[in-house]
Amino acid sequence: MMKKILFYALIICFTLTNCAVEKFNMSPLNSTISSASNEPGSIESRLGKAMQNNVNAAEITNLISTFPKFRNDGVNLEVSRLKQHLQNYLYAYGAYDINGKNRNLREIERTYKKIQRLRQYLNKDEDEIINRYLVRLKTNLSELESASPKAP
Repeated sequence: MMKKILFYALIICFTLTNCAVEKFNMSPLNSTISSASNEPGSIESRLGKAMQNNVNAAEITNLISTFPKFRNDGVNLEVSRLKQHLQNYLYAYGAYDINGKNRNLREIERTYKKIQRLRQYLNKDEDEIINRYLVRLKTNLSELESASPKAP
């Protein structure tokens, strides 16, 4: 009987100490972030910006892969050009190639304007769909551009 009580008490103590140890086991990265979070150029703010940039780039990639086909061949041609320029932009952005990024950004703007002109030939549903995609692309590109360094 005493052995059973001792055994159960030992299991309970073991369980409580394991939970308590896991509770206080913080990674070195978390402690660094929490101690430096008050500084303006802190690790937390830089990591947050980098994560947000990754989210924006990932959403652009997702939009490229899910862009629908339309009934108008001219719109489809410009959309495929837009996709290619967006891919090149993301590669340049990831490689910190400022000149390549700016060149592709100009091509994206040119293609974007052509698509805007060609939207008049789409029916209302397709026009709304392409508008949603273009707005999301423009928003994510603006976010990436606001966080990226400019050419000298």
